[in-house]
Amino acid sequence: MAVTGLAGGGVEEERRHGELAGLLRAARIGSGGHRAAVRRVAEWLGRAVGGSARIETGVRPGGPDGALLRDVAAGSPRSAVVAEPGRHLRVLALGAERPHPVLVVTRPVPYDAAAAALVAHAATVLELLLSAGEADARRRRLAEAEAGVRLSVLQLLMGGEVALAQRTMAGLRPGLLDAERAVVCVLEAPAGERREVAGACEELLAGRALVVRCPADDGHVIVVAPVGGGAEAALRGFVAGREGVFLGVGARHPLSRVAEGYDDAVRSLAAARLMPGRVAGHAARIRPADVLDAEAAAAWAAEYLRPLEAVPAQDRYQLTATLRLGLEFTAVNAARLLGISRNTVRARMDRAAGLLGVEPGDVRARAALDLALRFQDRADPGGAAPGLPGLLAAGPVQAWARDLLAPLRADERDLGRTLRDWVGENCAVEPAARRRGVHAQTVREHLRAAEGLLRRRLVAGGSGLYEVVLALMAAGEPDPGDRGGGGDGGGGAGEGDGERGDPPQGCSGRSGPGDRAPVRGSCPVTVHP
Repeated sequence: MAVTGLAGGGVEEERRHGELAGLLRAARIGSGGHRAAVRRVAEWLGRAVGGSARIETGVRPGGPDGALLRDVAAGSPRSAVVAEPGRHLRVLALGAERPHPVLVVTRPVPYDAAAAALVAHAATVLELLLSAGEADARRRRLAEAEAGVRLSVLQLLMGGEVALAQRTMAGLRPGLLDAERAVVCVLEAPAGERREVAGACEELLAGRALVVRCPADDGHVIVVAPVGGGAEAALRGFVAGREGVFLGVGARHPLSRVAEGYDDAVRSLAAARLMPGRVAGHAARIRPADVLDAEAAAAWAAEYLRPLEAVPAQDRYQLTATLRLGLEFTAVNAARLLGISRNTVRARMDRAAGLLGVEPGDVRARAALDLALRFQDRADPGGAAPGLPGLLAAGPVQAWARDLLAPLRADERDLGRTLRDWVGENCAVEPAARRRGVHAQTVREHLRAAEGLLRRRLVAGGSGLYEVVLALMAAGEPDPGDRGGGGDGGGGAGEGDGERGDPPQGCSGRSGPGDRAPVRGSCPVTVHP
């Protein structure tokens, strides 16, 4: 008898161990997270007791057990047993917070000690899983809230609200934005990996920089780092060890010019895509501002932008910050970066254009305005202000223009002529094709080839296009007396592949390069959406 009892006890013990092992397997956190584990444990429990089990949340009165479930969810009582012919019910409140999730276990026969023990074990595991899941949810909510604050800080910096950005950031990272100068870096992550890359950057930099998932580009991560904190070097090392990630580094700017630093970083990112090391700094290529006479250019820019002085100082910075982003990006993306509506972007662009008397629908006017903004506040504007043609006629500028356009001369398709005709027609494909005497698709193919040779975005517009336009202007092309005009004002050269169609009437854009063309009523100043 003793031997039989031991054998029976051993079998029973083995069965219990097997059941508990099944419970632990069901409770493992897999790819579905805590919610999936809770569902698996409930399913396991139902099978183990020979019935069914479920978790009720947000219980409302209704059905034969509605009132009972409502009372248990409220915690009074915390558990209950129902015994009916062919139906035996156990109801348990889970967790400490009310209303409680409720475990409901049903089987057709009464609960013996073993079945009751399984329900108790499963309830304990479910409480732990629910508690851990809620803790994770709180952490996610907190992380998203913190990410929202960081985005707000970036948008304040983009709009020139430095003091407010510093006060806002002080609650998260005290002293982070106390530095006078900062460098903006933009990382481009492979598809679907941006959140992971952003998290890795946050962990790597450990509070030394502001890390934000770009609101305008789903693949970009923006980093604003105080100069001297070592963040730039850390990011370069991170990119070297992470395949598929690119890094563009901007110039060092005061915090009041973060928008300009972001523009630098985006332009550098375009160059990084073409480099073996996948990293490019702001000095990766020579730009017009690098070769112009700084004092003369600052005097010209001060005179060019003087009408904006009629705007109060705070509004003026918001206006120029919007101009910088509106010239580089679409209205939608500029709005996302600034945290305002695209209609507000358009309104500010309209207001600035009206004050300056310029026609942003003319690509040369946009190039001149973009250049002027780069010299804003760089020097005392007390000297004589030369015209833009005079600035572009200087020897270093002429050499820069020749060097920039030189790669086009090596292509037998005469890409230079296509580019001149396209810019001469205000970046409209169809008119450029007619002038060139080729099919519109040929123009598009030539433009894509030119982008590769010049290492600048052309069709998408922005600073790369403006540099090429200034180089053509320095070379005396396109002919200011033989231009198409009109088109959309805004960061890009046009929608999609750059095709604008015929220019609207009254938008000939025949003013000299860099001079202000009047804004005509038939040529509304717009930023393309």
